[in-house]
Amino acid sequence: MATVTLTPAFEKKLVWLLAGIQFCHIMDFMVLMPLGPQLMRVLGISTAEFGWLVSTYTVSAGIAGIASVFMIDRFDRRHALTGLFTGFILATVACGLAWDFHSLLLARSMAGVFGGVLTAVIMALLSDCIPEERRGAATGKVMTGFALAAVAGVPLGIYLANHFDWRMPFFFISVLSTPMLLLAPRLLPSVPARESGPIQFVGT
Repeated sequence: MATVTLTPAFEKKLVWLLAGIQFCHIMDFMVLMPLGPQLMRVLGISTAEFGWLVSTYTVSAGIAGIASVFMIDRFDRRHALTGLFTGFILATVACGLAWDFHSLLLARSMAGVFGGVLTAVIMALLSDCIPEERRGAATGKVMTGFALAAVAGVPLGIYLANHFDWRMPFFFISVLSTPMLLLAPRLLPSVPARESGPIQFVGT
């Protein structure tokens, strides 16, 4: 049986870290859409190809989500989240380094694979680590990251692209995500694979 020790400080740090991770990967999804005119001009892509760039993230996320159902519970939640978040950051950097349509399409697909499963692991961590009586409030705070990213993604993408170039939004998200990745091993609790049995809360 896995044991998770809960304190008010632990819960607060965990919830805001998960909200930050949620913000970053939703921002990555939102930021591409306002870059269409620049991408079509600089990379010489068509509107149909740009449509593929937008949709491939969602398609890849859906496929990865279905595939993860059969394996994600075999891993410690901390390891799963840090591994997925690392892959997401590397894929986002690859988006900024892309040189043509095909390289950007591949990078967006990989970002979708990692980012699409992140939300599921975040929700699983909340369910595992936050007691029922406080889980609703914690979930609301984490989903605030989703809402903020949905609102800020488009204007931020336009601002960075206009003042620098289309690559800058991806580099910005990567830089913003890196401190959270470094904090994750320290702040995320170890929640063993499901074969270890149910979670027991201590200190609630």
